[in-house]
Amino acid sequence: MTGKKIIIAQPDPALSAVRLNKSVIVSFLNLEKEKMVRYGFQARIVDFVKEYQLSSSQSASAIILQQNSIPKPYDLRMFYRIHPPSDCGLEISVYNQPLGIIDISIGGTLISATRNQDREFNFEVGETIRVTLALDEHQFKLDAQIKRISYPENQKRSRELVFIALQFINRNPELDRILGVKILEIQRELRSKGLKP
Repeated sequence: MTGKKIIIAQPDPALSAVRLNKSVIVSFLNLEKEKMVRYGFQARIVDFVKEYQLSSSQSASAIILQQNSIPKPYDLRMFYRIHPPSDCGLEISVYNQPLGIIDISIGGTLISATRNQDREFNFEVGETIRVTLALDEHQFKLDAQIKRISYPENQKRSRELVFIALQFINRNPELDRILGVKILEIQRELRSKGLKP
């Protein structure tokens, strides 16, 4: 069934009002045969409610969604990821500063930055940043949302190095095609050398 209105709590970090009327993917877990299965469906943000009444004495920030598709099994990691070598013609930069690529797929990337870069960029989960993705002679400027920030186990105190997971949010068919071809090329090259992609 589609067209149904759904009310959910604001996530943390909260979505801002600029996302009104934007499409989102909602996912949830369902217990089936003693196993949790994730489903997802497309929806549109139709309203933000600052004080949604949960009870006569309790309220919370909420989002009203309009369901636009039926739930289907959904994989949060829908795209094949590779760990590219540094000399493969694949580069990413933020604010004109090149960063290390840990892994990458058509849908996003995991990058690394030094502590000094982290201070300058002042990264926050949920923030959208502008990145430049260079694929040999091609360059794409696109928006990416920060999904996760983490630190290596042996550097959690000093935090000299930070890992930032990004989701590409305004991809286009040309980028998908060129990046998809590049990922396959790197995969074949790594396998020909007996390395894991």
